[in-house]
Amino acid sequence: MKKYQDALLANIRKQLEIWFETGSAVPYEEAERFLHSVKGTSGTIGLTKLYSVSAELLEQIRLRSDDGLWEPEALRAFMIGLIAACFELHQEQETVYPTSGYTYLEGEAPGSQPLILILDDDAALLHYLKEELERCGYYVIATVNPALAIHYFHDRAPDCFILDLIIPEQDGFQVMEAIKEQIRKRYIPTTVISMDVARETRLKAIRMGADDFLNKPLDMEELIVRIERQLARKKQLDELLFIDELTGAYNRKYLDEVFRTLCLEAQRNQESFTMAVLDLDHFKKINDRFGHLIGDRVLADFVAFLKSRIRSSDVLLRYGGEEFILLFPGMREGEVRILLERLGEEFGAIELAAAPEELRATFSAGVIEVTEPDPASCRRWLKLADQALYLAKELGRNRIETANRDAQLTARRLRIALIDDDPIVRALLTEYLREAIRPGKGDIRAYRSGEDFQGDSWHLEKAPCIVILDGMLPGMDGLEVLAYLRSLPDSNQYSAIMLTGRSGNDDIVRALKLGADDYVTKPFRLADLRTRIVRLMQRMDFN
Repeated sequence: MKKYQDALLANIRKQLEIWFETGSAVPYEEAERFLHSVKGTSGTIGLTKLYSVSAELLEQIRLRSDDGLWEPEALRAFMIGLIAACFELHQEQETVYPTSGYTYLEGEAPGSQPLILILDDDAALLHYLKEELERCGYYVIATVNPALAIHYFHDRAPDCFILDLIIPEQDGFQVMEAIKEQIRKRYIPTTVISMDVARETRLKAIRMGADDFLNKPLDMEELIVRIERQLARKKQLDELLFIDELTGAYNRKYLDEVFRTLCLEAQRNQESFTMAVLDLDHFKKINDRFGHLIGDRVLADFVAFLKSRIRSSDVLLRYGGEEFILLFPGMREGEVRILLERLGEEFGAIELAAAPEELRATFSAGVIEVTEPDPASCRRWLKLADQALYLAKELGRNRIETANRDAQLTARRLRIALIDDDPIVRALLTEYLREAIRPGKGDIRAYRSGEDFQGDSWHLEKAPCIVILDGMLPGMDGLEVLAYLRSLPDSNQYSAIMLTGRSGNDDIVRALKLGADDYVTKPFRLADLRTRIVRLMQRMDFN
């Protein structure tokens, strides 16, 4: 029976590819004949779910009164139930995917679960740890590259870090040395795993900031229990502290509370206050050129500069990365703009940090006056200020812009490229992502090959892009596409998620070394892939 089921799925895949790839409109009658055939065959060979879905779609077509044509995009949206059923059948035939143990809390968004970063050069162990920890509900970034681990540590701010000591390119002690200040300041629980069980090794690791030390081979249950304990302790500390340890500014957890307080004061005094969102210009270039330690010094210097020039009643918060929020009680929008323009000139003239050569920086800002102080409206005003900041960047940076309440500012759009030779996967992911991403926030394109993607100049536009690519593609494979992306001058604007087979450990290692931000093993759940995309969007500030 299985060979007949496989044949039907192959025929469906072939027909969908013809419809969606040619770009030609499809007559209703042709779609009706197709569904009639699928219904009859699937019911006969035991594919009950496919039978039910095709029967329901067939009934919907027959209720239509017109005999018009279907554009490919509209047809794909109509057929999404059938496409999803085929995808699930294909996944079930490959293997039974484990059920995640993570349950989202009420109001909790996908991508909000604890983030664990793992560094180990053993691809098989890395793969195993990633699967087991994700089964427990954690979000895991795994890498074999020490330099990338250090980058992810700074860029992603993990909740927990697990690393091996014995790595050919750069051993675990060197990695710990590079990030020890961050481990201490941010309190990121760090667990060392190693075959070297010598007393001197364990003591050295603990002295350098390790919170735990486990011998290989690992007891997975013990590792999970220890991680749970570390994360519970970190959560308690995070909830008690509103101070960003690196810069001394308030952190983003304090925003809602201080905004509420300012709104109540403004209502009581019948006045307004002003919000400004500041962003250091080209900060990534500072990190790339001078290193993260110098970058951290620049952030601290920037906060010290601002604190020395604002009033004691003004509130400075570090919202994330190199982005800050300033709240000015009782000040009007124009006054704040004049102040920030003056501070921008002063800051740009200051030589910063202990860099090996001259280092100066500038900042851009978006300003909005909160004229209707409502404690529940923080995100609305923040969005307006952020739009003004984006406009300042678009106009060349190193400038201050005020929000325009009347005009619709150009919103940033995230590009998502899907590269997979399976038409069912392409069609399903395209529709799924259209539903998952807020309207107007994303531009999604699908390609059947690396050559098709490379030949479309769309991907070269100056805008962030998430690339989801299959590891095995006809012609130019996924690894070659990844190498191509990393060779581009603006390679930092691309984030890549690799879709790979379970047995492809070598491919996983190569993908991670080439700079893949994440990977998903086939078969996969759509919700799991969406979680990874949401994480990347949060990192790009598109959440």
